[in-house]
Amino acid sequence: MRGEDDSMRQGVTRRMVLRAGLVGACACFLPWPALAKNTGPQAAPAAPVAPPAGFYVTNRDRLLADFKGVCAGAETWLAARTSGPTAKTVAADALRRYETLLPGIPDIGGQSNRNQPFLTMAGWLTALTQAMREKSLPAKDAGRLLYDLYAADWAAVPPQKAKAMGASLFSPAYFASLEDWAATSQKRQHPGDWVGKAVPGDGKTFDLGYDYTECGAVKYFKAQGVAEVAPYYCLNDFLASRAQGTGLVRTGTIAQGAPVCDFRYKRDRPVTQNWDTEVPKFAAPKPA
Repeated sequence: MRGEDDSMRQGVTRRMVLRAGLVGACACFLPWPALAKNTGPQAAPAAPVAPPAGFYVTNRDRLLADFKGVCAGAETWLAARTSGPTAKTVAADALRRYETLLPGIPDIGGQSNRNQPFLTMAGWLTALTQAMREKSLPAKDAGRLLYDLYAADWAAVPPQKAKAMGASLFSPAYFASLEDWAATSQKRQHPGDWVGKAVPGDGKTFDLGYDYTECGAVKYFKAQGVAEVAPYYCLNDFLASRAQGTGLVRTGTIAQGAPVCDFRYKRDRPVTQNWDTEVPKFAAPKPA
């Protein structure tokens, strides 16, 4: 019973430390029995050390500047479909909302995380969806807005450059990095992150794959009350794959209630999935 009691107290202590956000070297992370044996003079407690500024705070100005560009595109897109004043109001409101949301977007390790750009982009879509909702514009419209802007971005990339980006996906080095990422994701160091596994190609139907069993974007959309936009967000993956020549096929997403998002890539395979093929499947969406 003594061992069980020590284990329970150690576990509770660790949870309290994590909840307090103290992630530096701390005696609370040492085994409890080792603390009990320390009968020597006790050093004065160290002064609290402020945690380092997170990715979103450190990069605030750049991220806001990026989203201002998105809002300019959003205003143009909306002006063609609504009144000019509505478009201007929504764009300005989305920018204000994003600035408010920015410090609270989950920490997933910053630029060292391969999925950081996608969570940043989820913040964009959240702000747009919330602002458009105020004008009775549905999540589907917000999803289409971002989809069209993303398509325009890829259209501006020279095809040769886009294909070179895609070719790197099929290198042994990339798959090794994917395996490393997947192993790290299983540790769930960041609750708001993606979790997945790498899937080696079968030599016939696909060259490389991976499965997400947890989706950081879906978690964030749900937390912000805009879960309904998640399925539309996922469609942007097909735009990137088409431009890069990576032949993505996917049979389901967590956003639509599937247990995993199954990405399967085959070099130079035509990408046949897009907004028009997938959105009709959202007619009776399952909860994200």
